[in-house]
Amino acid sequence: MTTKNRYAEYDKLASIYDEQGTERHDIVVGQLEKLVLQYLPKEAHILDVCCGTGQIAQRLLQKGYRVTGIDGSEEMLHYARKNAPNAEFILEDARYFQFLPTFGAVISTDVGLNLITTIEELQSVFQNVYQALLKNGIFVFDLYVEELCIEDWQTSKNRGEAKDNHAWISQFDYNTETKIGCDRTTRFELIDGQWQRFNMTFKWKLYSVTDIKSALDQAGFTDIVFSDIKNDFGVESSGHVGCFIARKV
Repeated sequence: MTTKNRYAEYDKLASIYDEQGTERHDIVVGQLEKLVLQYLPKEAHILDVCCGTGQIAQRLLQKGYRVTGIDGSEEMLHYARKNAPNAEFILEDARYFQFLPTFGAVISTDVGLNLITTIEELQSVFQNVYQALLKNGIFVFDLYVEELCIEDWQTSKNRGEAKDNHAWISQFDYNTETKIGCDRTTRFELIDGQWQRFNMTFKWKLYSVTDIKSALDQAGFTDIVFSDIKNDFGVESSGHVGCFIARKV
């Protein structure tokens, strides 16, 4: 993977991300159980795209599955290898990875694909996933979608957290023309007795359900289903997140 394709900004958030509560990861795996895992054979091989610190991989391993994870942040993968040492983790950009047909399922959780900010590049991700799946393989992923969260995104907001060894504050703004949200985050971390400041900017693209279904269809997927995680699955903590399921024939 070339340096220019790395999501190095996320290196600075890896430790915070890894400390987030286990409950939300348990909820995600519970939903995956209903949506995809029950249809897979035991010891099936699963690819986790934008795998973060390996919390989902850890839980899938505990259920007996083989797991490969890819992520563009080297520091995220540092934690992932600690959390799920029996999984394989690869530093790679979701837009460019290539596998022969290997996996019974591909998953992408925690709205990682919203970081892909053009429909053309998201189409490339879907094509890469399609190529990596075995015949009848299942692709499950979540996204912020326009139909569910446009009003929320149009309302700028600040959020943050303070702990003994670190603190962060984030300001979010949404551009209605480009449909891109800009998250400007400042983090303070106590390192060797000295407080250090890190400034980061993250961009998130808001796609419509129609856009996503069309891109999946063009990549070759069939049986495409969209669900509202909060209203259709009763997961109140999910916020305004949608879930897509598609199959390779």
